[in-house]
Amino acid sequence: MFWVCILIVLLGGNSASQAAERDKKPASQNLQTSSRPTPHLLSAALSWSAEDSAAESELLQLANQSRKEAGVAPLHANENLREAARAHARLMVEKRQLSHQFDGERSLLPRLRDSGVPLDSVGENVAYHASVEKAFDALMHSPPHRQNLLDPAFNVAGMAAVWSDGRLYVVQDFAHQLPQPMPTSLRTR
Repeated sequence: MFWVCILIVLLGGNSASQAAERDKKPASQNLQTSSRPTPHLLSAALSWSAEDSAAESELLQLANQSRKEAGVAPLHANENLREAARAHARLMVEKRQLSHQFDGERSLLPRLRDSGVPLDSVGENVAYHASVEKAFDALMHSPPHRQNLLDPAFNVAGMAAVWSDGRLYVVQDFAHQLPQPMPTSLRTR
């Protein structure tokens, strides 16, 4: 169904379902219509990918809702961890597979330490599905992924959500962020 909608957009169709489908995508992913698809446009339509910040926010909200129900403190969004998660999600899209570490990529702890966040423990969930809700539900029904989501030791997270070929690739990077030391200029009396 997704491919049919994309091809209708490329062929210049005007159906209500086309408008609805276009509105579901990020604005940057709306395709220009033309009377004839060019090979370039057709190839772009079949391989587009886009980061979805609304889906990332929803993933954090769902995680914190589950943590609240479990009596665990909420996770705080960390922009540096989100960028690290997005970089890994883009690799998963490029390779078209799920993995915690690809050839030539650093392992999780050094990768997240490279983000500049002072941390002492990390965890990661990866998934792909047709929607945020389905991806989150699958993670919550997998014991090791659920454990990461509900781990009270983790206090920050970076959520990544990248659409590609009708599939949402999700990376959830969790960490225990250490307190920032007070600058020495503020410690003097």
